[in-house]
Amino acid sequence: MTWRVLTWNILGAKSPEIDVVAAHLRISKPDVVALQEARQAQAKALAAALGWRMVWRRKHFPLTPLVWWRAEGLALLAPTALDDPRRYVLSRGFSTWTYRHRIMLAATVVRGGKRLRVCNVHLSSSHADERIEQARLAATFIRSEPSALRVVCGDMNAANELEVIREFHAVGVRDTGGDFTSHSRAPSQRLDYVLVPEDAKVSAIDTPEGGDEWAALSDHLPVLVEFTVGGFVPQ
Repeated sequence: MTWRVLTWNILGAKSPEIDVVAAHLRISKPDVVALQEARQAQAKALAAALGWRMVWRRKHFPLTPLVWWRAEGLALLAPTALDDPRRYVLSRGFSTWTYRHRIMLAATVVRGGKRLRVCNVHLSSSHADERIEQARLAATFIRSEPSALRVVCGDMNAANELEVIREFHAVGVRDTGGDFTSHSRAPSQRLDYVLVPEDAKVSAIDTPEGGDEWAALSDHLPVLVEFTVGGFVPQ
C-alpha cells in the first residue's frame, strides 16, 4: 500500500493564512499531515477547511495559561480516521511555561483497512545533546507501543546531526534524504524529516524551493514523502 506523509512547522505564532496552507495540502494530497508550532484553533480551522479529522496536543504556553489560546502544540490531520492519540513528554526538567518543553504526538491513520502509526516530534532547538536525549526517549516510547507499521516525522532541528536521526533506527525507520527546509525564503539547512519503515520503497520526496510566498507562511518548508510497503499485516 502507498502512503503519503507530509510534515510542516507552520510557525503558528506568526498567524499563517490557513486558507493558503489548506490550498497547499489539497494539491499535495497527503494521507496524513504532521504539524508543529500549531495553535489548537489553527489546527481546528485547517481541519474544518479540508473536512478532515484532527488531533492536537499542547506543547507549551508561550506566555501564561491566561492566554490559553496562544498555546503551541503538535497536530495530526488526516482525511480518514485517526485512532489512539497519545502525547509523550520528551524534555526532562522543563515546565510547560517554556519553549524548551518538548513532546511527541502519536496517532494511527486508518485507510482502506490498513493502519499507519505516525509519530510527530519537535526536538530541542537549543543543544545537540538535548536533541539526542529527546530522540532516544522518543524511541523508547515508540518501542513501548504495540507493534505497528510506523513513520517518525517532524521538526528535528537536526542540521547535519546524524547522531540524532540514528536514535530512531532502533524502531525500524530510516531517513529518506531530502532538500533544505529552513529558512523558507532561501533554505540553507535541513531541519524537517520523514523517517519511513526500513523495507519501504520511496517513490517521491517533495520540498518546495522556497521564496517569499513560502516565507509569508512559515520559516520552514513542508516535506512530503510517498512510500510503499507491501505484505504488511497490521497488528
